[in-house]
Amino acid sequence: MIVSSKLQLSGAFKSATILVSSNLKGGNKPMRKITFMILIVLFVFTLMYAQEKGKVTWWYETVTPENLQGLINDLVKPFENSHPGVEVEITVKDQLREVLRAAIVAGEGPDIVMTMGPAEANRYAKAGLLLPLDEYIRAAGLDSEIPSLFLDIGKVKGKVYSIPKTIESMGIIYNKSLFEENGWKVPTNREEWVTLCEKIKRKGIIPVAAGNSTWRPTNEHYVTVYLNHYAGPENVYKALTGQMSWSDPIFVKAIEMFKNDFKKYWPDFSTYSTMAAEDIVPMVAMRQAAMLVIGTWGFQWMGDPAYWPSDDEWGWAPFPSLNENVPYPIVDIGIGTTLSVNKNSEHPDLAADFLISMFKNKEGLAKLQRDFPGEWVAPVDIPSESIPEEVDPVFVEHIQTQYKLLKEGNYGYTTWTFLGPETWQWCYEGIEKVWLDQMTPEEYMKKWDEIFKKELEEGIVPPVPPRR
Repeated sequence: MIVSSKLQLSGAFKSATILVSSNLKGGNKPMRKITFMILIVLFVFTLMYAQEKGKVTWWYETVTPENLQGLINDLVKPFENSHPGVEVEITVKDQLREVLRAAIVAGEGPDIVMTMGPAEANRYAKAGLLLPLDEYIRAAGLDSEIPSLFLDIGKVKGKVYSIPKTIESMGIIYNKSLFEENGWKVPTNREEWVTLCEKIKRKGIIPVAAGNSTWRPTNEHYVTVYLNHYAGPENVYKALTGQMSWSDPIFVKAIEMFKNDFKKYWPDFSTYSTMAAEDIVPMVAMRQAAMLVIGTWGFQWMGDPAYWPSDDEWGWAPFPSLNENVPYPIVDIGIGTTLSVNKNSEHPDLAADFLISMFKNKEGLAKLQRDFPGEWVAPVDIPSESIPEEVDPVFVEHIQTQYKLLKEGNYGYTTWTFLGPETWQWCYEGIEKVWLDQMTPEEYMKKWDEIFKKELEEGIVPPVPPRR
């Protein structure tokens, strides 16, 4: 441990000090001078080697070079500068989830474990593959800075194993210029949503650009909005807390509606399964598609010419209500990414020190809203005066709306945040069977309910705070 290595050196220094002190008391003047110089050298030596040295490894998901450099400049370099001899090595991995899972299960992998949500992190924690973070969180005072909601979600059997990197919500990013030229309005209800999508189709434009070639769980983003915006957050909450069955007709109807909309307003599945962000974002920019149904992370690509190669403006809005009994607006709140420490890390304390430092570095987090928009919306209070003026105003509007609706209690639940790991996996894998008519919505939700009940009994479903 870092602490123990300091104590060992401090102990050696203390022994030397006692020895030197005896010489200072009884020796002659030249000897006292030499002894004092030895004491200074020992003190400097202690300072130089009191901190643990080594490398902290971190595997990161696919990211643009610009965003990665922003992360390095704003969070990594400040840590390295304050920890001489320590290097943080970030390696970008395609298909991170699969590669990381194989390595972690084998007792290997990076020091910093980054998952796409608590469901995956809790799976690793349950298997004993992550380090409990409670001690480090308390020592840094983060337990009083991070709302308990976001720490509780990372708990397994009473201990915190993950901290949220990003608080996010689902919504619509659309081509604002295209909408204005055609007189299209942002939809707020089911009728307006269908009418808008049909108008867009008549223009020969795909209503919703989407693809899952690099991240299959993309499927669940749409499941999330249809469950919350048709069945309603109150019912989703009841299901998450075991008060209501996931096979209830209202959830089945939500999936039936989504299946029909997906076939009409999303790309054909054969195309959908071959596209990723680098394909779908330019489609909206170049008016081949009109909208993205996407979360906060989508803003990382706005303004990047490689993703938005046009002069058209973009806009953001909450996803519409799909049922007259569900209010508008609501946002589906979730944790986009979690950060943990690998139980098998060679430098667990150093890795934890780095992880904690990122949440304490509020100046760096503020800069990342400019340098890495859509990500690193951390669950700590960032002073408004720290946020750079260059931050995208549409992104600022999104964040402000997200926090406002959360505070008012007008929020839903994202599947990747509040489901157990096996239910989460079935959510995004099973929906493909529904799209392809290999399974009915009833069968899909029945199996969902069976898996969820098992995980709820096992105690691995993330805790859901009471609704406000």
